[in-house]
Amino acid sequence: MTTTSFKKTKPNTDAPNQPQSPASPQAVIPAVQEPDNRELATMNSSLPGIGGLAGDYQEGDFRLPRINIVQSVGPLSEDFEAGSIVLNKDMILLPASEDPKIWSAPLNVTVLNAKKQFQENIEYGSDEMPETVETLEEVTARGGWLDWRNDAPPPWRPILTALLLIEAPTEAMADEFAIQGPDGKAYELALWTMKGTSYSRAGKAINTSARFALRNKDTGLPELHKGKWTLQVRREKLGTNLVFVPRLRQHGKHDDDFVEFITTLL
Repeated sequence: MTTTSFKKTKPNTDAPNQPQSPASPQAVIPAVQEPDNRELATMNSSLPGIGGLAGDYQEGDFRLPRINIVQSVGPLSEDFEAGSIVLNKDMILLPASEDPKIWSAPLNVTVLNAKKQFQENIEYGSDEMPETVETLEEVTARGGWLDWRNDAPPPWRPILTALLLIEAPTEAMADEFAIQGPDGKAYELALWTMKGTSYSRAGKAINTSARFALRNKDTGLPELHKGKWTLQVRREKLGTNLVFVPRLRQHGKHDDDFVEFITTLL
């Protein structure tokens, strides 16, 4: 019987670099290894050994938690205070600031990778599911655009989904996190999809760092995973609405040991 392995395969240096989706990094694709003598012999030979995992796995078999900023309206506002950052819609990751006009305490994060897409700009509260496409050409082919016209918002907008490594903000929260870092701190992986104001404030910060501060000067390729970031939230008045917005800032880079630890995660 074969056992599923998630060991990262050596990249093919002859192939051109291809961007990876945050939700489906290359290392998640399972490889197959032949069983060894450590495999547990059981009455049911179809079962893998202790700690093993077997089967034909697809991307849909895995689910990473997500983070969301709680607004004053919407389903999350019924259970959490506006201005909080919640993990997986069931846990407060970062409490709201006591004064909503003041930036909240910082949450330490690392951006492991990010992917830009385009999504239909559906009216808030609609039951309709917005379509998401990969390229601006697909937006144009659907008769869409991204800029304001005749004082009306565009029918499509860019979004950015980032895979984050989040440092536990408190010792109590550390017990809930699954990954132990080389610095003795606890961490968790989570996805964050930025759209609208979040894309303008945080998504563009990621894009800019990938192009400049966190770009490998020799290859020209982005190295987002090497950067240290803090994420904060406060309330601002945008037009006639009060909206909780993020501030994502890069603060230097990780040391080599931590970067090596990061590369083992995917």
